[in-house]
Amino acid sequence: MREGGDAVARQTVPAEALLELAASGYERAQRDRVRYGEQLRAILQRRDSRWGPVADEERDGDSDSLLREIRATGGGPVPLLGRLYARAWEQEHEMGTQMQMLIARHPAWPWLQSVRGVGSVLAARLLSRLDIARAPSPASFWAYCGLGTVAAEEQVCETCGARVFVAPGTRVQAPHSMVGHRGTCTGPLRPRGLTGKVRVAQGRPRRGERAAYDLEAKTICYLIGVSFVRCGGPYRAVYDERKAHLAAQHPEWPAKRVHLAAVRATVKRFLTDLWVAWREAEGNEDGTTGAETRP
Repeated sequence: MREGGDAVARQTVPAEALLELAASGYERAQRDRVRYGEQLRAILQRRDSRWGPVADEERDGDSDSLLREIRATGGGPVPLLGRLYARAWEQEHEMGTQMQMLIARHPAWPWLQSVRGVGSVLAARLLSRLDIARAPSPASFWAYCGLGTVAAEEQVCETCGARVFVAPGTRVQAPHSMVGHRGTCTGPLRPRGLTGKVRVAQGRPRRGERAAYDLEAKTICYLIGVSFVRCGGPYRAVYDERKAHLAAQHPEWPAKRVHLAAVRATVKRFLTDLWVAWREAEGNEDGTTGAETRP
């Protein structure tokens, strides 16, 4: 009876929830395995003497080989730490197997696994938070992941007359560039209302305020963008092109702002391609084209 009840429970759990659970469990186990492994390595290499002397055979052996042995036996110079290390490795392996099994069933995975810079963990975390049925266009993915744009609020400096465009409700406290001068001005900026001509990125929610997008999805997208920059490939080319364009168009922007804006545009292009591939995989080939699908 219990076995049948468990089977029914497994059938009623949404696939997205299982995928998120497996991905988060894998990451937690991996962090624990690395942390415990580094503690054991420090003990074996006598960099951590809090646990007393190390046996000669453990002290003189190769630390990597000893860690593999501890992983298999759960022993080592500190048995409790060895058991924690072995358990974390076992859980990491189990969660990784579950995650691979679940993500292999996802319709977008055949396309995603060919994308350089997006491994199974990031893919699982992202796919567990997106719902193609609720996304009529790629812009829906952008908005849900905090990458959409909103009408800007214009703020004007009472001292130098500089105009700044920010997300509604944003407080600009840092000094700003003076109009017609190279210096900076610390004069107060006063809001002048929304403008329909300029759009900016969605602002971060204030403390206690509910976000208009999924904060976790935005973090995952940022990690994917950074991975694109590091790993190279087609999306690195998108980043390089966008970065050069922004640097030429906005020479006054600092390098960090140019980088983040280029990463943002690259991830939006990736989400657009993901939306199209996902739709096609499910038999919906009415992919949206036009201005709303361009980063």
